[in-house]
Amino acid sequence: MKFSSKNLMNLSLMAIAVWVLIRAAKWPFKTAFFPVMIGVFLFVGSAADLLLSLFAREGGGKKQAAMDFQLSEDVDPAVATRRTLIAFGWVLGFFVLILLVGFTLSVPLLVFLFLKLQAGEKWGITLFLTASSLVFFFGLFVWMLNIPFAEGWIIEGVKALSTGK
Repeated sequence: MKFSSKNLMNLSLMAIAVWVLIRAAKWPFKTAFFPVMIGVFLFVGSAADLLLSLFAREGGGKKQAAMDFQLSEDVDPAVATRRTLIAFGWVLGFFVLILLVGFTLSVPLLVFLFLKLQAGEKWGITLFLTASSLVFFFGLFVWMLNIPFAEGWIIEGVKALSTGK
């Protein structure tokens, strides 16, 4: 058996997952559903990784490739930097969309914009996937779980103008 910083990280994640599960046990079902699901998966995944690393055979004869994520070295650093900045731009754009129009409209709008502008998809697949994301989002979060989402600044502003407040 060997103990490393990776094992310490797994133990920390397991402790956080247990804390989340204990805290969420006091909440109503709809409120606790998401944290409990994340906590269970976090605990099971961390425990599995901890057990695998603790009881892994040392020098089992044949050298195996590392399972950790490795950056590819065959991509030009300028291209990699550009791709990374584009990805961060999309994430930042999603946050801005949420602030401006709210979560409910941001999800399908982001899917549509990404598929048309970034991926260059055809109209048929873009509209189908946008509609699918809208149905999935509304079906799961709004209809089934009845989670209220705050409206964005633009929607709130338009409502304030129309009511005169």
